[in-house]
Amino acid sequence: MNTIVALHGFTGESADFGLIRACLPAERTLHAPDLPGHGALRHQRDPRDYSLEAHLELITQAATSPQITLLGYSLGGRLALHWAVAHPERVARLVLIGASPGLDTASEREERRLADATLADFIRTRGLDAFFKYWHNQTFFQPLLKLPSDRLDPLLARRHRNDPEGLALSLGHVGTGALPSLWPRLKELRCPVDLVTGEHDEKFTRLAREMGAHLPKARLSVIEDAGHAVHLERPEDVAMLLG
Repeated sequence: MNTIVALHGFTGESADFGLIRACLPAERTLHAPDLPGHGALRHQRDPRDYSLEAHLELITQAATSPQITLLGYSLGGRLALHWAVAHPERVARLVLIGASPGLDTASEREERRLADATLADFIRTRGLDAFFKYWHNQTFFQPLLKLPSDRLDPLLARRHRNDPEGLALSLGHVGTGALPSLWPRLKELRCPVDLVTGEHDEKFTRLAREMGAHLPKARLSVIEDAGHAVHLERPEDVAMLLG
């Protein structure tokens, strides 16, 4: 069986995939690298470490078999798409949770880049408590925040161990506004692609349907009672999908 490489989202880390790993058959191997600015890499300060190329090299290092199942959530999903179009022969299967190929026009990307820069400054100046009060107020995170305390508390504790500067650098270098659009390249992906969203994540469910129209082998799974962070809210469903 091929290796699973799993990429976390913004503010996440490798440990976010612990419950999925525990649900997988013993013969499946799951590697989940920390991305720059997160987890063990939260104190990186060299901007070169935050380039798209540096992120893609981390994925390459984690891809220890000739072909992999590549799973990405949100930020990790964007990065997974970039790696997949660069290495299509290495991807046996692509699983995207709450992800998009980016913004279609230069004006949209510039508008988002400026918004991300404003948010990065907010994180730097106001700190993590103020940031998470804003970040977790988004509607599609409400199902996540309703998890039992024995699951939610460790997750929130991990997020609060992040470093404001690391998150700001991540947002500035690989935020939605910083990366090129991959909409025109979706048709190049010939591997099976699973598009996974929560039923309470209307925006990304709509985007997944649009993506499915461009992907040669796409399957959409909308998970009941879930929001944006399906891998954290319903890890057993994601593990079942991974087989």
